[in-house]
Amino acid sequence: MSATSFETAPTAAASTAPASALPAWRRATLFGTGFGIAIGDRNLDVAIVRARPSGATLVAATTIADFRGRPAAQWGAELAKFLSAADENRLAATVLLPRDEVVVRTIALPGVADKDATAAIELQIDSLHPWGDVDVAWGWSRAGSADIVVGLARKEVVDSCETLFAEAGVPLAAITFSTAAIHAALRIWSAPPASLLCFQTDARGRTEIYGESAARAVFSAEFPIEIERALALARAELRVPPDTPAHALSEVLPKSTGGQMPPSAQAYVAAIAGSIIPRPSARASKFANLLPAERRAAHNRLPYLIPGVLAVLLALALVTVFAILPAIEQRRYRADLDRAERQLEPSVLRAQSLEKRIAEDRRRVAALDDLRRRPQADLDVLNELTRLLPPPIWTNSVEIYPDSVVVSGEADQAAPLLKALDSSPLFEKSEFSLSVTRNGQSERFRIKTMRRGRAGRTTP
Repeated sequence: MSATSFETAPTAAASTAPASALPAWRRATLFGTGFGIAIGDRNLDVAIVRARPSGATLVAATTIADFRGRPAAQWGAELAKFLSAADENRLAATVLLPRDEVVVRTIALPGVADKDATAAIELQIDSLHPWGDVDVAWGWSRAGSADIVVGLARKEVVDSCETLFAEAGVPLAAITFSTAAIHAALRIWSAPPASLLCFQTDARGRTEIYGESAARAVFSAEFPIEIERALALARAELRVPPDTPAHALSEVLPKSTGGQMPPSAQAYVAAIAGSIIPRPSARASKFANLLPAERRAAHNRLPYLIPGVLAVLLALALVTVFAILPAIEQRRYRADLDRAERQLEPSVLRAQSLEKRIAEDRRRVAALDDLRRRPQADLDVLNELTRLLPPPIWTNSVEIYPDSVVVSGEADQAAPLLKALDSSPLFEKSEFSLSVTRNGQSERFRIKTMRRGRAGRTTP
């Protein structure tokens, strides 16, 4: 016999609990997408449901016709195209076995913890099915604090289902049965009512009954009889009044937020149950899974969460090391430079002031030196003019500048004076600064002559 790892539902959602909404924090963790497939006699009913805190949303639904009479690769391609159109290429399927392939038992194990439940069930597993020594696959889920729902199917049926979908290229997250899927789906967004009775009739007229009551945590059976008689038998098993209303399965399941309901309630409930598989820490309940844990595919992104977070942290660390830290260090360095600059600014200003004072003092010293040298040079100029301008030439004024000399006076002939001045080693470039005028027998002149070696000096 083949047994799966145990799967549990919250004990708080016992069958006797009244209907109520889940706490807000618990609903806030409901994120996932389910890909449900219900196996029928000839067709596969398929649905994709997206679970969010606000409720379930039917994304898409379809029917794969005559899957038993066609190659698996052919209808597998149709499923792949269906998933691609819904932009959900990586979903693993939750497959619902036909009800007549599964034996469902409810057993009481009061006081048995979840970690010990698998061993306790395995001790009595041979008494829970009618197939004798045939190998069976089984799984369980908790239906209350003391009650456990066990589903059993022949191992060859589970293996055949797994092989068929593998040939079609459809990964499987779970192989389960309607009782476990309905029980889980009713507890995702709210606690179930104190009592519940619903039914689903297939194309062959067989009626599957699902119910919960204070007397029976879970009741599930399929009847090949009229629906009214089947419901009467179910009410008796549940020990509820004969007038207890019965509802179609589609009426008791969580409503799609988009208002649409799929043609198949079985596919819808499988998709709802499957939508809570990807996030085990966030699901409100779990359901029995007949597929061994080591053979379950998953579209769970949780295993990628830690590497993703580590990658983000690594990227942040690299950005910090190579971008943020250098920028911070550069900003700190600039702040230090600004602080040092502010500290040195008074000294710099004093130094600049001293440099200006020194330059000014140097100019003054140079001017004093020049003045000290000028008396001797000016005397040389006067002596040279006395030699060059002998009587009867006489001068009215002699203006001596650092780079030139201006002579005003009278002479019999003024023109030859220019040549005479230029012939001196002290003068050059002599010229009349004013026009020569005649005054009786003499000519008045004003001559400007440059002092040799004094070019570039400014006349004061």
